[in-house]
Amino acid sequence: MFFIITFTNSVPLENKSISLKGETSIVKRQLAPPFFSLHAFFEKDFDPFAEVGEYVSGTFTFTLMPDGGIRVIGQCNTGFTDPDPSVYTIMIVSRPVCPTYIADLDLTPFLKYTINVPGTSGFQHDFYNKFTLEEIHHMFVVVKLGGTPIGAAYIEAVGED
Repeated sequence: MFFIITFTNSVPLENKSISLKGETSIVKRQLAPPFFSLHAFFEKDFDPFAEVGEYVSGTFTFTLMPDGGIRVIGQCNTGFTDPDPSVYTIMIVSRPVCPTYIADLDLTPFLKYTINVPGTSGFQHDFYNKFTLEEIHHMFVVVKLGGTPIGAAYIEAVGED
């Protein structure tokens, strides 16, 4: 003996049903502070001085941790032509061309990575009392080879266009 059970949606909705209330969906975008996560994608073909042979590509993520620290995670896929990490500088700046150096926003001493030309291994560091997500929102992550900028990534909130 076989039983076939079918389910239909033929029952009319009640007036107090969730579907008829016009409930709004949960939007997980962060369009205003407080931010919990920011990201930065390197701009393709960033070369303000026409000096770059290969541009940096990759991404950075800045996440607010429950204890108040900011975890920075990143990886660069291209643009690293010298296998020596000591010749590169990675910093957060307000503008990518002729950036102003701010010691608290210099990520270089903290990020530990290896280079397999043309990219880097993944890296991560937890920062405490150096900067806030609101302070770095709408700034840039800049990578320099020597003194030459070879990549810039605009820092924005997740879901922000």
